[in-house]
Amino acid sequence: MAGVIFPLFTLLGQADAAARATGSKIVEIGAAGREEAGTLPDLTHELSQRGAAAVSRRDWKKARAAYEEMVAADPRNAPALANLGAVEYQLKDYDAALKHLERAVAEKPSLAQTWLMLGMVHSERGDLLRALSAVSRAVAEKPDDPKAHNHLAAVTKALGWPGAAEAELQRALDIDPQYAEAHFNLALTYLERRPPSIEMARRHYLRAVELGAPVDDLVEKQLNDTPSEEISSPETTAAPTPPPKIPSKTTGAPKPATTQKPKPASKPARPRKDD
Repeated sequence: MAGVIFPLFTLLGQADAAARATGSKIVEIGAAGREEAGTLPDLTHELSQRGAAAVSRRDWKKARAAYEEMVAADPRNAPALANLGAVEYQLKDYDAALKHLERAVAEKPSLAQTWLMLGMVHSERGDLLRALSAVSRAVAEKPDDPKAHNHLAAVTKALGWPGAAEAELQRALDIDPQYAEAHFNLALTYLERRPPSIEMARRHYLRAVELGAPVDDLVEKQLNDTPSEEISSPETTAAPTPPPKIPSKTTGAPKPATTQKPKPASKPARPRKDD
């Protein structure tokens, strides 16, 4: 459907998770309290807090400065590189983001959220096959993450694989039935079927709005303007086939049909060729 795109979740929107990092730990953005935490030198503790505070204010330039200092202090710390890459993504410096994120996954390949962010960078750069590879790795590292399945659906849809996109969105909702973005995106895929599955799209769109997704005027217009697929038009409704007549006992046996001379078979039409 023209004009509507899959909303992509923002990894850095989970800044509160980064702000909770304490001691000499820095947490990969979006992954607080999980095994993705890496250790930084003690002298970077203040930089960690400064970076997390800047992220929470969406002050990307100050966040960049803090994370750059952290990487300078420990160039091989994967979560620090991942956070710097995520900040560069927000600043739309996709080349810099790509460099930092690739270094992060090279140092620690188990960082699922970093693979996901790397896929988002590849998508922005128009490299959908590399995006597919990175996001698939994120799903492999953390198969129970509904957001990874949601983003994999976005990539497969962009590649022209709507069936795969539907399957990933269904998987996201199996994991988290309250995931508004997956409901919204599934509604879009149903609307883009030919013919569109209006009732299924309506069900998931309304559920997404109930869960907090914003109302989308374009989606609502299509839902209201397109007839439901359950209602057939008179032109497409075939008349029921009448049951065969069975002779009753009082009418006797039916008369045999008269035989006619068979007509000679007509010549088949020649196939047309393009000029």
